[in-house]
Amino acid sequence: MRSTVLPGDTVRVADTHARGATMRIVTIRKCKRPAGVGSWRGYELGEDDYGTWVFTPEHSTYTGVHADGRTETCEVAQGTDLVGRDSVILLPVDGWYVGHWVHGIDYVIHVDIATPATRFEDTWSYDDLELDPYLTKDGEFGVEDGDEFDAACARGLIQPHERARALHEVEVLRRALTSHPAQLLQVGTARLDEGRKLGLPPLPRSPVPRFTATARSA
Repeated sequence: MRSTVLPGDTVRVADTHARGATMRIVTIRKCKRPAGVGSWRGYELGEDDYGTWVFTPEHSTYTGVHADGRTETCEVAQGTDLVGRDSVILLPVDGWYVGHWVHGIDYVIHVDIATPATRFEDTWSYDDLELDPYLTKDGEFGVEDGDEFDAACARGLIQPHERARALHEVEVLRRALTSHPAQLLQVGTARLDEGRKLGLPPLPRSPVPRFTATARSA
């Protein structure tokens, strides 16, 4: 009997408040340009006006394929202690970002500025556009990897219209995450808490992804 859960499978929820419910498993593919891809899996929590929410339990596996074909694995949302943590991501409706909420870290949220995520069957894919906004528990908003973003733009890996959308999305997020009340932060935190209460098992390594960037960029 097969014991490994695969994308498209459903898993029965153990939480007493949701007894009898099932969760659908999907794969997330984060594509790098010009090549390279990382993937991990999660349980769909549902959809709302913000987009689709996917929860990944602690100790789940992330698989990365470098541009030269080397493959590495680690735990999803791991810290400096190399231990993976519970996390939830938001795949927004038409937004040029993917939001990450991770339990037990200094960031309230960290974000991949990215092409709008697209779904094919049970796989979500997006192209990483390098900029990484974040908000700390102290209320500090910042953006990491600006140098990588500028270099990718100079090399033509990020097109002019994508550059404009990426910079616009950073400012949209700055306002959304630093305003009061910051509703997006509250909803994401609630979704993370929801996932943590469900008693879902960690998700092991998914099939090694292809490393070409295939997400929609317009």
